Amino acid sequence: STDGSDIEDVHIAPTLGKIPLALAEALTMSKKPAKILEIGTSIGETAIALGQTVKTYGGEVTTIEINRRIASAAIRNIQKADVQDCVRLLVGDAAEVVDKLNGPFGLIIQDGAKDQYLPMLDRLIELLEPGGILISDDILFPVMRDNSNAAILDSYNHALSLNPLLKTSWLPIGDGVAVSVKI
Repeated sequence: STDGSDIEDVHIAPTLGKIPLALAEALTMSKKPAKILEIGTSIGETAIALGQTVKTYGGEVTTIEINRRIASAAIRNIQKADVQDCVRLLVGDAAEVVDKLNGPFGLIIQDGAKDQYLPMLDRLIELLEPGGILISDDILFPVMRDNSNAAILDSYNHALSLNPLLKTSWLPIGDGVAVSVKI
């Protein structure tokens, strides 16, 4: 199977849910960003959906996955979907990889390790173009099931609300999504 089910003994983080993914697709269709960055590839569902959209206008998606085995499944899925020409997958720790990337990105999707959200925020803002959008997933409701990330996510949401470079709205979809526009 190329959907990731052939990967045994590896925890595969869930991808963006259907509604957050639909939001990301709608923003991509509307804004047509030349460059999109996704943090947290998983098996490639979001990268593929956005890749199919950017393919229509010549954009590109860069996606980062820390786990090599999961990244291998994602690469197979990306090739199967025939979006490998516009989706580039980088394997590594997102906090290290983003320091080496060149922006600007019109859309950034933060769906990686929650404990990296706040430490990476300033760098992601640097990489965003003016008017660019940062989507942060799983920032409201997972704390109801798993309190280990509650303080981390609270600090991140607080930082989003106070950042003078961002205008942020929180949407109660999926496990909570913050949509921040760089001013």
